[in-house]
Amino acid sequence: MYIKQEYFLWKLSYHLVANHQFHILYMNKEKSEIWLEKEDKGKWHVVRLIHEVFNWKNQLKRDIDYVQAQIKQNSQLFRGGKMDLHYVYVSEFPPVDEWESLDIATNRNIQKVNIFYLDDKEKESDGGRLYETLQVERPVFPDHLDEVEYESQSLYLKQQLHTLRKKKQKENEQIFSQGKLFFTIILLVVNFIIFGLMEWQGDSTSVLTLIEYGAKFNPAIIEGEWWRIVSSMFLHIGAVHLLMNMLALFYLGTAVERIYGSIRFIFIYFLAGVFGGLASFMMNPQVAAGASGAIFGLFGALLYFGLKNRRLFFQTMGYNLLIIIGINIAFGIVVPQVDNSAHLGGLVGGFIASMITALPRIPGKSSRLAGVLIYIALVSLMAAIGIRNDEGGDYAAAQLQISQELIQQEEYDRAIEVTTTAVTNPDEYEAELLFNRSYAYSRVDELAFAKADLERVVELQPGMAEAHYNLALIHQTEEELNEARTHAAEAARLQPDNENFQDLSDELNNIE
Repeated sequence: MYIKQEYFLWKLSYHLVANHQFHILYMNKEKSEIWLEKEDKGKWHVVRLIHEVFNWKNQLKRDIDYVQAQIKQNSQLFRGGKMDLHYVYVSEFPPVDEWESLDIATNRNIQKVNIFYLDDKEKESDGGRLYETLQVERPVFPDHLDEVEYESQSLYLKQQLHTLRKKKQKENEQIFSQGKLFFTIILLVVNFIIFGLMEWQGDSTSVLTLIEYGAKFNPAIIEGEWWRIVSSMFLHIGAVHLLMNMLALFYLGTAVERIYGSIRFIFIYFLAGVFGGLASFMMNPQVAAGASGAIFGLFGALLYFGLKNRRLFFQTMGYNLLIIIGINIAFGIVVPQVDNSAHLGGLVGGFIASMITALPRIPGKSSRLAGVLIYIALVSLMAAIGIRNDEGGDYAAAQLQISQELIQQEEYDRAIEVTTTAVTNPDEYEAELLFNRSYAYSRVDELAFAKADLERVVELQPGMAEAHYNLALIHQTEEELNEARTHAAEAARLQPDNENFQDLSDELNNIE
């Protein structure tokens, strides 16, 4: 009896949804077809139930092939992990030929395919295999219902499933509407205002201006200016840096603030920014600034959301987000000017901060406590390592940056003062610091000091052509022509395409 098969299908579907946390992917009440899904230990079970009559095995095979093609075409609905696919056919009679021998292909996403053909005769035995495979108990079916009761019960079950589906859809929609854009806009405005002030009163690409406005400057942090970890989050080095970060903040901030709510969003943003700043303090001795650490923290927040909502994550942003994160990290590794330590630190910090805040309406008291303990332990460790690095002279790099800018601004006395302090503990930057100091000495007519510095530079780095060239100029000024020729020739040999080096060498060789 047709209506009895209908009732069986909708009763079984409702049992899986209401009692075993299966979710409805697709539902067609007129065609009597429904798709369900459930995650179990990292694997997804997708169940397709349909009331259909197949007289021959080939008809069944064509239907399965059609469904496999639909899955491939709508692959975004089936992302997020490995999948077992279960076909459940409800019918009064089975195909007349041997359908059990059907060979169904799998792929990298579909690990296993099961076919259950539940005709009236086989419902008991094959139904048992279905329940065992899905690890659910058998639903209770009434023994005696008349046709009218079967029909009314089927209509009721369809309506209940429709209601459950709408409820789940509403819950998913609410996940992305926990907050409105508030702090994202405020952060954008504040960053633009501060950048405008920097450009109005100085130059945002100037190291000295950045330090004055609160950039991450390790020597100052060591002296107690820990507030720079936060203030550096609002400074940007040039318009391109600002625009790139603000574009990322707008898109990521919109997503995170809507998922987590405004209060959780700003909490995650600042905790991630602090974490990224301390990672930079620990790993990067250069002067640094930018919102990148906090912005990568928003990536971390979305990854945490993906951990808690895998299916929804991969159906919406999943693979695209992972690709963007990978590209940004790779870019940071390839381009040395990028503070990759702040990026990775912000990513980790954002993930941990999301553990602390937790997602709205999802309990997680133990994970929150764990997040707090992990965060405190890691920021303490990074601060301690950063302080210890200072004792090893790791911050000569920052002084090198400052001296270069002072020379560009023709503040030679200050450049000499900065480099003289730095060379007392130069770490790996002794040659570069001495080269800068020698140039500053030469500009204030202290040629003896400049020559001594350059002689030490060529001892440390014999391949630095610029040092040989400058040393040749000083020897030429002091009429020490043999020494001048030697260094000029070495500079020309090291950089044969440099016309200035070649011209000086030729000029000295032509002097009698």
